[in-house]
Amino acid sequence: MRVKIYQIDSDRDKNRVKFLGFEHLQSIQDSTDIDASLYKNVFYGDVEANDLEDVYVLFNTERIPTHQGHSISVSDIIQVVESEDKRLGGKCFFCDSIGFKTVDFDTSKCQEMDGLKCVYITPNHTPVELNLKINEYEVLKDAVGGLIEITHPFDDDVCIVGNDEAKLIGMQGNRHVGNSIYAGPILIVGDNGGEDFVELTDEQAQKYMETFAHPEDISREEVQSDMGFSFIGFNY
Repeated sequence: MRVKIYQIDSDRDKNRVKFLGFEHLQSIQDSTDIDASLYKNVFYGDVEANDLEDVYVLFNTERIPTHQGHSISVSDIIQVVESEDKRLGGKCFFCDSIGFKTVDFDTSKCQEMDGLKCVYITPNHTPVELNLKINEYEVLKDAVGGLIEITHPFDDDVCIVGNDEAKLIGMQGNRHVGNSIYAGPILIVGDNGGEDFVELTDEQAQKYMETFAHPEDISREEVQSDMGFSFIGFNY
C-alpha cells in the first residue's frame, strides 16, 4: 500500500484542533470542515499494510524510514495513494478517536515534507519523489537502513546513496545499474561536487523516476554473485 500521512503543524493551529476527534471540530471552529492548510505532509511511501488499521499499527509500533512526524494520532489524515483494496485507493481518511472517517481533503493546500527533492527507490516498488533532509547523516542512515555508501554510476550530477552492507546482511535486490546490482533501499540525490548534496532538478527527478519505473525481480543468488563470492552450506 502506498500512502501519504498528513499531520497538523502546531505553529498554524490557532484553534488548537490538533489531536481532537471529528465530532469536536464543530464546537471549536463552528464547522466540521477540515482546514487542509493546517496540515503538513510527513510521510510518502510504501508500507506493508492491507488496510488502515495496519497502517495505524505500523506507525505506532515501528520506525518507518523517511517518516518525519510523530506516531499516527487523532486528527491525522491518511491518504491512500495506491491499494489492492479499491475501496481505499485515492481517498483520504481522518483518524478519529475510534476508527477512520472518509473526508474531503485538499492536499494541494498542505505543506510539503522538509528537505530537498530526491528519488527514493525500494525493492519491489515503483520510485517515489519526495523531500528529505539529505545532508543529515541520520536521515540518510534511516532511509537506507544502515551505514551509507555513495556511488556515482551516472554521467550527470547525481549519485546513489545506498546501504554499504546491503548485500552482506541479506537485503533484497533492488535494481540493476550498469553491470552492478543494488540491494536494499536507495536514494538518488544531486551532487554538484561540493561538500553537500543538492536537490534534483525537475528534469533529473523525472528522468530517474522513468529510468527506474519498473520494479525488478532479482534473486538472492544474483545478489550474492554480484558480491564476488558465494555462500556455501555444508550438511553434517
